[in-house]
Amino acid sequence: MNAVARVGRLRNRIVDEGLSAMIVSDPVNVAYITGFDGVFDAEDAHAAVVSAGSAVLYTDSRYIEAARAAARGTEWQVRLVSANLYVTLTEDAHAEGMSSLAIEESVPHGRFRFISSRFDGNIEAVDQWVEDLRAVKDAEELERIAAAQQLTDAAFQHVLSLPVCGMTERQLALEIEYRMRKAGSEGVAFPAIVASGPNSALPHAHPTDRVIARGDLVVLDFGARVDGYCADMTRTVCIGAADERQREVYDAVRAANEAGTAAVKAGMPGQSVDAAARAVLESRGLGEAFGHGLGHGVGLEVHEAPGVGPRSSKSIPEGSVITIEPGAYLPGFGGVRIENLVVVESGGARVLTESTTDLMEL
Repeated sequence: MNAVARVGRLRNRIVDEGLSAMIVSDPVNVAYITGFDGVFDAEDAHAAVVSAGSAVLYTDSRYIEAARAAARGTEWQVRLVSANLYVTLTEDAHAEGMSSLAIEESVPHGRFRFISSRFDGNIEAVDQWVEDLRAVKDAEELERIAAAQQLTDAAFQHVLSLPVCGMTERQLALEIEYRMRKAGSEGVAFPAIVASGPNSALPHAHPTDRVIARGDLVVLDFGARVDGYCADMTRTVCIGAADERQREVYDAVRAANEAGTAAVKAGMPGQSVDAAARAVLESRGLGEAFGHGLGHGVGLEVHEAPGVGPRSSKSIPEGSVITIEPGAYLPGFGGVRIENLVVVESGGARVLTESTTDLMEL
């Protein structure tokens, strides 16, 4: 991955804003800006400081050897911290003559106050600087996401071969996760959703011990992870033959998915893509049944920029990866969601998800 270009773009932003440096401490953002593979986890134990002339990673003894190995051949300096990370960092900033620091707006308030108390210069909280860079994927990132999606598609094909009727939601969720991990997924992008019968009307239901029964709609939402990058897809199946109403709702959601996908254009606001899909469901009398946004960005995290919802006014950049996931949820009846993963290209959307959107009756 082109980590050099990432640091360069962040430097340009820092210089343009008239600041000395930026402290990056969100663990996902640290992994992204350094480009180090296999070093970081969810532990909040690191900070990267990027200035016009240097790039320094502060970490502790648990990660120091892996970080130093990853930094070989790069401009990154890796510094071992044995005391308080932010005491060391601010002392170094003073020693290097820095007069102003940018810090992520998402940091805990206590940390912001502590850094402010230790640093004599100006502290400016900045919003989404690294996240905006993450929204545009390079070629290697796209390859990793595509590989994760291939594992996800393969897991769905496995589901279609299973005797799903009679399994519990938890059993099926475990089977999906096992299948993806056995095929090479490093964990999962997020805990799988398996929601059957009345539970399928709950968009983010947790798997339960409910036994999947004939006549159920079953929403399956899951994703693999490859080399740090996530996939995300949803399919809805019917156990046995679908009745007329189930097919009507399913067909409406599929039409909304197609309309949203066709509407994708690089540079357009996310809310415009959402509106194209939402209009289809409204025309079928299901507008009130679609309560969430159409989609979101996917990358190192399963939910990241850009947003694709009714309040997403920012443009969707070329090179981003987003979901298109309309749904209709009717309490007492059930729900349907169909989610594809797409790459935003100059000519529109390139769909990464290969699984059929036909209604599968198991």
